[in-house]
Amino acid sequence: MSDLPPEVAKILTIDGGFHVRQAVDNMAWIDMGEWALVVDALEQPELEDEVFDAILATLGDRPVRYLLNTHTHRDHTALNDAFARRGVEIVNARRCEIPPDGRTFEGARRSALMIPMGGCHTAEDCVIRIPQDRVLFVGDLFGWGLIPCGRLDRKMVTRLVTTYERLIQFDDASVVIPGHGPLCTTGELKRWVDYFQWLLEEVPRACRAGGSEKDIAARVPPPADMSGWWRFLDWKHADSVAKVAEAVRAGRLK
Repeated sequence: MSDLPPEVAKILTIDGGFHVRQAVDNMAWIDMGEWALVVDALEQPELEDEVFDAILATLGDRPVRYLLNTHTHRDHTALNDAFARRGVEIVNARRCEIPPDGRTFEGARRSALMIPMGGCHTAEDCVIRIPQDRVLFVGDLFGWGLIPCGRLDRKMVTRLVTTYERLIQFDDASVVIPGHGPLCTTGELKRWVDYFQWLLEEVPRACRAGGSEKDIAARVPPPADMSGWWRFLDWKHADSVAKVAEAVRAGRLK
C-alpha cells in the first residue's frame, strides 16, 4: 500500500472513509455513516494534534463516537484521554464487559464487531471485525513472528493455537491490521501457526543437544520464507527461540 518504510507514519486508505495510520504503532479511524469510530490510540500523547488534524482532513466534521482499544497497554492508549476530553466513549475490556460473542457497533455505512479473545497477550485482548471491508484488527496477538505471551507453558501453547484457529476462521478478511508494523492477511496468521509448531519441535531438540543460548539459536535458523517479515531477522525470531528455550529449560515444555 506504500513504498515508505513501515516505521514511517503514513495514512493508508482501506476504502472510502476507512483510514489507517500505519507506523510502529497502528491506529485507524472509520466513517460508520453519521459518526466515526477509532481503533487504538498510539503511545505518544504528543501526537494528539497530528492525529486529530488527520482525522479532520480525511473524515471532515464527522464526529467520533467511539474509541475501541484492542487492549490497554500504554502503546495503544496514550491518546485515550484526548478522545475522552472530546466526548468520545472509550471501550475496552478493562472499562466495560464485552459479551463473549462480541459487541456490535452499527452504523448506516458499515458495522464493527468487537470480540474478546483474552489470555494470549493480555487478559483484555479483543479483536475487531469490519465485515463490509473484510478487515480484521488483531492488536498484539500477531507480532510478525513474536510469541505474544509472556510466560510460555503447555496450557499457553494450547490457548495460542486455539486463538489463532479462531482468527483464521475469519478467512473473509482480506486485510489484517496488527497493533504494530505493516498490514497483512490471514495467510501470515496461518504461517505463524506453522512457524510456532516448528519452534516447539526444533527448540527442545536443540536444547537436548546442549550448549549455550547462542548454540541453541544457531541450531534453529530463521525460515527463509519469513526473512522479509518486519524486524523478524533483527530480533523477533531470536526472541521467539529464546522464549521457547526458556520454557524448555524450566521444565514447562518438553
